[in-house]
Amino acid sequence: MAFAPGLIEGFYGRQWTWAQRFSLPGLLRQWGYGSYIYAPKADVSLRSEWPQDFSASHRDNLLMLGEHCRRSGISWGLGLSPAGLQANYTPTDKIKLARKIAAIADLQPDILWGLFDDLPAGNPQLAENQLAVVNDIRAQLPQVKLAVCPSYYSFDPILEELFGRCPDNYFADLDAGLAPDIDLLWTGNRVISEAYSEEDMARATALLGRKPLLWDNYPVNDGRKTSRFLHLAPFTGRPWQLSAWCAGHMVNPMNQFHLSGLVLPTLAAVYTGRAGYDSEHLLDSVLSPLPAVLASLLKRDMTIFQRQGLDGLSENAKQRYIAEYAAVRHPVAEEVCDWLGEGYRFDPACLTD
Repeated sequence: MAFAPGLIEGFYGRQWTWAQRFSLPGLLRQWGYGSYIYAPKADVSLRSEWPQDFSASHRDNLLMLGEHCRRSGISWGLGLSPAGLQANYTPTDKIKLARKIAAIADLQPDILWGLFDDLPAGNPQLAENQLAVVNDIRAQLPQVKLAVCPSYYSFDPILEELFGRCPDNYFADLDAGLAPDIDLLWTGNRVISEAYSEEDMARATALLGRKPLLWDNYPVNDGRKTSRFLHLAPFTGRPWQLSAWCAGHMVNPMNQFHLSGLVLPTLAAVYTGRAGYDSEHLLDSVLSPLPAVLASLLKRDMTIFQRQGLDGLSENAKQRYIAEYAAVRHPVAEEVCDWLGEGYRFDPACLTD
């Protein structure tokens, strides 16, 4: 099978609806994606309250999501953040984890990610505990494709500032203790990397002991700073040769579902178009199905939304934009208006989930 990117729904803040998620696998297939990982930070059943059972309705929704993915011919999976186990993995925790993994197994995912990102780290037993967790999952789900997001998932020094100093030999210990077919996730030189080069990926490979599974934080806009912008420009700085330098390429989308759909097709085109990739031509292509007036507005304003952002706009300008987009009855226009009206303002409380 040709190299195909995947989507990781892994953002903080305002979430997509289930109806949107159910429609996504077909779109991903159409755009040229091969996988979809469900791991929203707001789903406490996979994060802060991971030992708790899935509610009946949530389980039904996850089963339906898996069915939509299978019908669309793409792989699907979940991301589990077993908060607390990176610090201490007790026999009681082991029982709780086995129960949760059994519930996940009932959902029949193709993929499971063990996510240790954005959790307190820095303890000397960090790698030992994470390896024990992942290897217990592997023993229980031998046929499921596994990947791990380490506590330090980038060269970005901000991670040590936030979560503590990386323990000595952390990556060497992870590499030695993980089976070769278990991928390690990596966001690049920064948590949000502007571009990736062969040198960047070689450096990551040397550190991880295996090719990185790229977690690309473009066009995601879920942070205190990034939520003030709409990242609508086509992908750049991602050469098609990443298909040889990485174990895979997963992309984290925006909180705005329909606006994300204007950007995501361009990543798949990087790999199918190769040397012929033309971001300007692709922009016209993704805008062409929209009503002409909406396409014209977006082409006029997208650079302002992407670079100037909400805080660079006067109140009068915001209201003028809202009036123009509100005149177009379309989900994309509604999301623009909602964003301009502060409907996606960052809430620090989302970080505590």
